[in-house]
Amino acid sequence: MNKIKRNTLKIFFGTLAFIFSKKTLANGNPYRDRFQSYRQTFRIEPNKLETERIIKNIIKDRELIKNLIRLDVPDTVEDGNVVPVTFAINCSMEENDFPKKVHVLALENPFPEVAIYEFFPKIGKAEVSFRCRMRTSSYIMIIAEMIDGSVSMEKKYVDVMLGACS
Repeated sequence: MNKIKRNTLKIFFGTLAFIFSKKTLANGNPYRDRFQSYRQTFRIEPNKLETERIIKNIIKDRELIKNLIRLDVPDTVEDGNVVPVTFAINCSMEENDFPKKVHVLALENPFPEVAIYEFFPKIGKAEVSFRCRMRTSSYIMIIAEMIDGSVSMEKKYVDVMLGACS
């Protein structure tokens, strides 16, 4: 009698373990299936209306000032994972002449806001060099909000050979 109970329990728990392992290990390959479901869950396509809304919220109803931003980005990059971007704001960095915030946008990225830089007076120069990711060929846009409330915008088209951010 004990042998029958023991065998029944072995079969029951063995079947339960088999079913549980199939569901949690995804057919014996836990990493590939979990990674694929992660990518499918978070794959987001760019939304042009959302990008326009972000730009409109930054600029509001203010006039754009010309020749305030110097943007240096190559015309063509081979890898969208490491796009070199350098920008400088033409200002004196004194109490009433410095950028409060500088927004960096890549217009065709799933999340277009690449970075937001804040500056403070007497730090030297308002210049930044960095590398960003770009999903595909598109515009890089720099929007500078100055401390006096004025706004400037500069953009440049970058041709990306191998995209990132998919």
